[in-house]
Amino acid sequence: MDSINYLDQEYMEKLLTNFSKATGLFIEAVDVYGKTFFTPKDIEMCEFCSYIRSNEEAIKKCEQSYRKACQEAFRWKTTYFFRCHAGLVMWSVPIIADNQNIGCIICGQVLLWKADEFFLDELKESTQDIFDFEIISEKVKKLEIISAEKCQSAAEMLLLVVNYLMRTNNNIFLEQRNRQYWRNQIVKEIEERKKGNKDKTFDYDTYFKRERKLLQYIRVGNKDKIIDFLPIIFTDIEILSKYNTEKIRLRSSELVVSISRAIVEGGLDSKLSIDKAEEFYKNVNACKSSEDIFLYLNNFILELVDDIFILTQNKQVSLLKEARGFISNNYDKNITVEDVADSVCLSSSYLSHLFREKLNCTVNNYITRVRIEKSIELMSMRELSIQEISEKVGFNSQSYFTKIFKRYIGVTPVIYRNKFK
Repeated sequence: MDSINYLDQEYMEKLLTNFSKATGLFIEAVDVYGKTFFTPKDIEMCEFCSYIRSNEEAIKKCEQSYRKACQEAFRWKTTYFFRCHAGLVMWSVPIIADNQNIGCIICGQVLLWKADEFFLDELKESTQDIFDFEIISEKVKKLEIISAEKCQSAAEMLLLVVNYLMRTNNNIFLEQRNRQYWRNQIVKEIEERKKGNKDKTFDYDTYFKRERKLLQYIRVGNKDKIIDFLPIIFTDIEILSKYNTEKIRLRSSELVVSISRAIVEGGLDSKLSIDKAEEFYKNVNACKSSEDIFLYLNNFILELVDDIFILTQNKQVSLLKEARGFISNNYDKNITVEDVADSVCLSSSYLSHLFREKLNCTVNNYITRVRIEKSIELMSMRELSIQEISEKVGFNSQSYFTKIFKRYIGVTPVIYRNKFK
């Protein structure tokens, strides 16, 4: 579906038509390829342009001019002034929604000064073998001549109109685009299944296995996996529901029941989970198509996952703080990863995962780093030998301590003490 169809055509027509009537300037909306998709009713372009556009080859040149003007307007995200292939002064105002280029409003078809000999020579060269130059010359005389100041004012006014139009239509555009995204995703998934002969025995058993996997991702707040998996689940629901909107609504509501339980297991408050589920049941009835349902269900799931993720992040920060505290209090002992994990009631593998993800190091590397930092603090105590320092920070041998110290600091403990302490 083309992006321009997302705009409120009636509202746009009313705004732009009144702008054209108020300024006396012709106006049209083009897509990103320079093709016109809208012109105000009862507003005619000048005789010169009407004559130019009576030829297919000239129309292509107009579109090329507009496409280039659109590219520049998108590039600078503001009004772009240009001369068309026939030499008229025009300007393009970009139509942009959610950082997506939709098209431009083209305005102008005027001259800033009376057509002189130089202009006519250019025009003759650019239109030779296409038009009768005598006819073009007569029509040039009827072109409106306006000042540069008036051009600038009209362009600024048009920019304000377009920006207002896009702010008004932005939510409509985003909803339509997201709805189309889910339709494309599901159609793509169905086509891939057909092409690969997948799911020949697809039934509810297959779906429930996938649902359990989705719920597992939700419990642990794995947002990336959830995003990848949702198109598959939604396609399953549509196929099992035989593309019936009411059945899709029912299957989606059943999925929300399972998700509500999973997010409680993931750490979300049970009352909050129930409240959100009830909100879903209430609002899903307003969805008129499967795309609407899947869009709402997608947003519902990801919002819950964000809540779990925040909780998980807070829990992880707290657990890491406790683990680091244990290491700081016990670095002088022969502690292991298992000892640290036991102190915070986690498995050693999950604790190792947290350290790699949040601190970018292993648990053992962190323990070693703490020991080296503590040894540096003790270097200023001259009454302690290097051997004694190594023992106080948990190393079993001085030679191993020296080796590790040099790896982290760059010099041996003796050199460090003599030079820096």
